[in-house]
Amino acid sequence: MKPYSQLTVISYIIGPTLIVVSHVGALLVIFTGLSWGAIAWALSLYVIRMFATTGIYHRLLTHRSYQAPAPVLWLGSIVAAAAGQMGPSWWKAHHIAHHQFSDQAHDPHSPYRPFNGIKGFWWSQTGWLFSSQFLPEKLPADVENDVVLKLIDRLHFIPTIALGAISYLMGGVDYLAAFFLSTTLLFHGVATVNSLTHIAGEQPFRTNDYSRNNWFVAVLTLGEGWHNLHHAFQ
Repeated sequence: MKPYSQLTVISYIIGPTLIVVSHVGALLVIFTGLSWGAIAWALSLYVIRMFATTGIYHRLLTHRSYQAPAPVLWLGSIVAAAAGQMGPSWWKAHHIAHHQFSDQAHDPHSPYRPFNGIKGFWWSQTGWLFSSQFLPEKLPADVENDVVLKLIDRLHFIPTIALGAISYLMGGVDYLAAFFLSTTLLFHGVATVNSLTHIAGEQPFRTNDYSRNNWFVAVLTLGEGWHNLHHAFQ
C-alpha cells in the first residue's frame, strides 16, 4: 500500500503521460523546422531546466550539498518541475532509494535489476516509469512537511504545461516544437545517468554498485556524468 492518496497517484501518473506527449510533440520539428530563435529557445530551456534538476532537485533538495534560502529551493523546484522531472517529493524519494539499493533489487531504475542487457538499458532509461516502481514506497518527510514543496509536488504538471503554453504564445508552433524537443532531450539526458553511468565508463573508486564516470553524460547533464565519484562520496 502506497502511503498517499489516490489524488496523489493520479497527479503522479500525469508525469509520464506528459513525457509521452513531449516525444510525440517533438516530431513537429520534422514538419515545421526550427528558426534560429526557436533553436535558441530550445537550448535555453534545456540548460536552465537541466541546471535546476541537478542544482536544486539533486544537490540541494536531496543531498543538501549546499545551503540556500527557502525561496531559492521553491523557485528552483518549479523550474525543475517544468522540465517534466516530476515533483520534489517524488524525485527525492526515488533518488534516496537509488542510493540505498544501488544496482540491487530495490533500486528503482538499475540497468541490472530486474533485467540486464538491452532490456536493462531500456528499463533504466524509460521502462521503469511505466511500471509499479514508478510510485515511491515512501515520500520524504522533510519535503512533505514543507507546504510549498508539497504543493509543487502534487501540481508538478502545471509548470510543464504552462511553459508549453508560454512557448506557443512566444512564437507559435515553431517555439512549441522547440519546447517539446528540448523537454524530450532533457528527459533522456537525465535518464542517461540512470542507464549509461551504470554501464559504460571508468570506475576509479570502489563502490557497492556499477556506477561509472562517463564524460559524455557529464556534458549532457552539466556534470552529473561523474557518477562513480558521486556514489563514492555521497
